[in-house]
Amino acid sequence: MKLTNFLLMLSLSLLFACQKEKESAATPKFSIGKNRFTLTSDGVEREYYVHVPKGYTGTSATPVVIMFHGSNQSGEQFYNISGWKEVGESENILTVYPSALVYCVTEDGVTQTISKWNSLPGGFAFCPGAVLKDDLKFMRAMLADLSAKFKVDAKRIYAAGFSNGGQFSATCAVKLSDLIAAVVSCGGGGALPRDSVYTPVRLLPTMLFFGNMDGKIVKGVGLPVGGAVPMGFPQLYKEYPYLYTVQPKPYINTFQLKESSYTPSGDPNSVVTADYQGLSGRADHVFKMVEVKGLEHEYPNGINHPMKAAVYHWAWFKQFSLP
Repeated sequence: MKLTNFLLMLSLSLLFACQKEKESAATPKFSIGKNRFTLTSDGVEREYYVHVPKGYTGTSATPVVIMFHGSNQSGEQFYNISGWKEVGESENILTVYPSALVYCVTEDGVTQTISKWNSLPGGFAFCPGAVLKDDLKFMRAMLADLSAKFKVDAKRIYAAGFSNGGQFSATCAVKLSDLIAAVVSCGGGGALPRDSVYTPVRLLPTMLFFGNMDGKIVKGVGLPVGGAVPMGFPQLYKEYPYLYTVQPKPYINTFQLKESSYTPSGDPNSVVTADYQGLSGRADHVFKMVEVKGLEHEYPNGINHPMKAAVYHWAWFKQFSLP
């Protein structure tokens, strides 16, 4: 009788343990809204934030947008101010905000310790002796971690970046285009190093987005603080040919675009665009340049500028997916 009771209790314990394990496995390891996750990459802890929209059920593959912050900023900061979590809610997409590591860098003659993405070289230099971590390796690890936690649409992962984050999103366009469907780089004179020619993993859709009052551009062409460059690409590059060499030319070289033929459009009182086609002739082999009137060195969110870049960028992103 005692042995029978023991076996019964053991069976019940194992049953409850199995049930508890199943319940634990079925319980989402995230919250609707803001989440902070960490992982170890290159021997250091890295963080990224995810906004999970109320409409996320985990039953259908969901698109992802990664937003890279600028210098001396953080993933949490861009979670709060970029406008992407609001787009994530309205469009039912997962929005992701990783944080860069902090390094000693020299930029514009100033040496300081700030957060920086380890992007393709250009615009700044890491201090001698700086031990750089591989942010591309971190991105691959983050996407794998994200896919383990969520039901991700692997064909619809997009990346946008501002300033130094725009440099890094352009780096991802070259190095991670096997994982990313389309890329936007925003702010600054350019996103790829001047005179560069890289070999991307895939010829993907790219966009370069900037304001005609961006302080980095204004300073780069020798205008006074508060100045503005012309709206409209033919006039802009006729007046400042230097800008042509740092903005579209590296994209033309790297992504195999038709240099002599592009389609300008838009309103010079608000937004103008230039659309380039790729030499491959594929419909998704494109490059789009966007110039915004009155925009300074900011990622516009409807508060710092009337335009909401996240809305504009999502409307462009959602046309594309990985083949």
